[in-house]
Amino acid sequence: ISDQFEKEWAKMLGVKRCLAVVNGTNSLIAALTQLGIGGGDEVLVPPYTFIATVAAVLQTGAMPVFVDIDPETFQMDPAKIEEKITPRTRAILPVHIFGLPCDMERIMSIARKHNLLVVEDACQAWLAEINGKKVGTFGNAGCFSFQTTKHMAMGEGGAIISDDDEFMDRC
Repeated sequence: ISDQFEKEWAKMLGVKRCLAVVNGTNSLIAALTQLGIGGGDEVLVPPYTFIATVAAVLQTGAMPVFVDIDPETFQMDPAKIEEKITPRTRAILPVHIFGLPCDMERIMSIARKHNLLVVEDACQAWLAEINGKKVGTFGNAGCFSFQTTKHMAMGEGGAIISDDDEFMDRC
């Protein structure tokens, strides 16, 4: 059943690969870990999110660094990202919250400029789109949750998506 789900979820989102995992928190931890995030690294996160986002960063041994939100959207404010980047910054972890997408075009531009990884926490916004492209498909990895309070509840469950075969094999 999980093989069928993984194929269908990847196809629906428009990516090559999907891996079903135990929950959204685990998807974030696995994605960050398999991208090489660890002790001494910093990961930029919004302060307005579910605790699992920050807990996943801490679980890798990295340090979460808060980037304030845009008060109109409650999403990470791209205008405030660069002031938080230090030589230890390795990744940006935007959270698409309330079903609303972050400004991924600006976030990806900043990530490319500073050679940073991007893991999208799309646990609360699956199928949301930006110009016809689904959230979770912009960065190095997209992470999802199917926990009871989500809009397609399975009791528990999660998924990681990516077009990077080597990364997905490690996951």
